[in-house]
Amino acid sequence: MADLTADKMFSMSGRSVVITGGASGLGKMVARGFIANGASSVTLVDMSRRFMNEAVSELEELRREVSSSCKISVVEADLGTNNGLAAAVRGVRDIHGTQLDTLVCAAGIRPMHTVEYEVGETLEKLRKSMQSMAYDDMEKSFKVNVMAPYYMTAGVIDLLGEAAKKGGGRGAVVLFSSAAAQHHGQFAPAYQCSKAAIDHMVRIMAAHFSEFYVRVNAIAPGLFPSRMNPADPADPSYNNMKYEKEMPARRAGTEQEMVGTALYLASSAGAYMTGDILRIDGGRVLVVSAKIKPRM
Repeated sequence: MADLTADKMFSMSGRSVVITGGASGLGKMVARGFIANGASSVTLVDMSRRFMNEAVSELEELRREVSSSCKISVVEADLGTNNGLAAAVRGVRDIHGTQLDTLVCAAGIRPMHTVEYEVGETLEKLRKSMQSMAYDDMEKSFKVNVMAPYYMTAGVIDLLGEAAKKGGGRGAVVLFSSAAAQHHGQFAPAYQCSKAAIDHMVRIMAAHFSEFYVRVNAIAPGLFPSRMNPADPADPSYNNMKYEKEMPARRAGTEQEMVGTALYLASSAGAYMTGDILRIDGGRVLVVSAKIKPRM
């Protein structure tokens, strides 16, 4: 009966975790969840030394609060470059040796058009809107959102394979897709197309790794507050969160909801799941192309 309790099934006790983009946003939520649920080591991979320092301070405080002995490490690297990816892999391998239980790839960017087009405006405005997406931004979106998780996984696949031999859901790769990969209610092709690529990459890698049962799944979040997706309307980057009242949940997602999903995919609770995408979006995809009256 004890094996059926939530604290047993969703435990990360004794497990090592690497999280790209772990210094802020969804990555940091996941890091907090793994530390709170027994992870023995958590390594954050991020390009911002300042955000990593702030995150480590917060995570150390949480570690003391839950009486955890988790080792918290950082690797500073720009995952949008070939050299940065190589440095990230070297850093992770130096820290984790011969085995890695879980790799979470949460680093991501969402470049937007600088000229917005509204239905009913002219073809000339449509042209200007489409061209306002810089070529470099489109390219970097694929480098960070697609190529980085591919090469990070490739760089540690042997460590994940060694962990998978122990069973219990170890040897797990958790990628980040998006609800935006499954709808066209907005026009953000750099982000939407790169996240749609993640959906297929999950299936490709899960199938390719099947001999070793290194599991690959993805989380497809809807609206969750993050540095990329600020909840404050006064923030210059405020954009997507304005839609939170226009979906069945009528709110953004919470840290608990994100952590619960990540724990399922990384722990023994989700050990029979591979090659799939878990969408947690409060029903956004159901209605994103329709109209629903906001309720306060």
